[in-house]
Amino acid sequence: GKDYLATLVQTTDGRVLTGLVRGEDENSLTLVTATETLVLPHDEIEVRQPSAQSMMPDDLFKPLSEHEVRSLVAYLASPQQVPMLATVENASSLFNGRDLEGWEGNFELWSVEGGEIVGRTSGLDHNEFLVSRLLVGDFELTLEVLLVDNQGNSGIQFRSEALPGGEVRGYQADIGAGWWGKLYEEHGRGLLWQNSGEPYVQPAQWNRYRIRAEGSRIRTWINDQLCVDLDDPQGARRGIIALQLHAGEAMEVRFRDLRLRVLTSAR
Repeated sequence: GKDYLATLVQTTDGRVLTGLVRGEDENSLTLVTATETLVLPHDEIEVRQPSAQSMMPDDLFKPLSEHEVRSLVAYLASPQQVPMLATVENASSLFNGRDLEGWEGNFELWSVEGGEIVGRTSGLDHNEFLVSRLLVGDFELTLEVLLVDNQGNSGIQFRSEALPGGEVRGYQADIGAGWWGKLYEEHGRGLLWQNSGEPYVQPAQWNRYRIRAEGSRIRTWINDQLCVDLDDPQGARRGIIALQLHAGEAMEVRFRDLRLRVLTSAR
């Protein structure tokens, strides 16, 4: 935009200034340079013309990898906010235990009660998701899940992609009678691991789920019992985390003690 186009000004005392014009009246010009804001009387301006140089410092891309440059351009071109890369420093922000800051979804269905994320429906005609704004690559996620009365169906999405209309595509560690411990690819290849983790589940009680994604290897555990051990070179290597409420009958699912550990830098 024109408000960000630099102007070159040469003054009668020999100064050459480059900056953004932030105001002008009949007597003077206000110029914001990289270091200061100047008010220059018109009678002291000898030359004024658009500058061919940006106000940004030179070689901004020099310390960045090719992937980082592409990511920056994609971010600047995006019409909406994009997920933030999970790091060792920010991984603890996945869930603050108080509210749904850092998550997106239908907040008539999702809430926080007593430090627990609660998804509750009176019946749905399509799947609904609570989507984290963190992007994960290689990671380990542990949490506890309670499927009230062991009714309905839920899941934990990871390395996934938020789609228009509130849908999500990607890996899902499944939750629900007949589905506990299976691995599904939502809006993708379907069931990837059909062996059930049902024998390890305490129905209608809290169950500990652990998900570890490292390179192409995906593993999950329920109550410390291995459920999935899949090498999947075709699968996504990075994406968001999301929680699912499945279409169908009324249900309630609760999640607590969410702990995310970043294993390596996702590049």
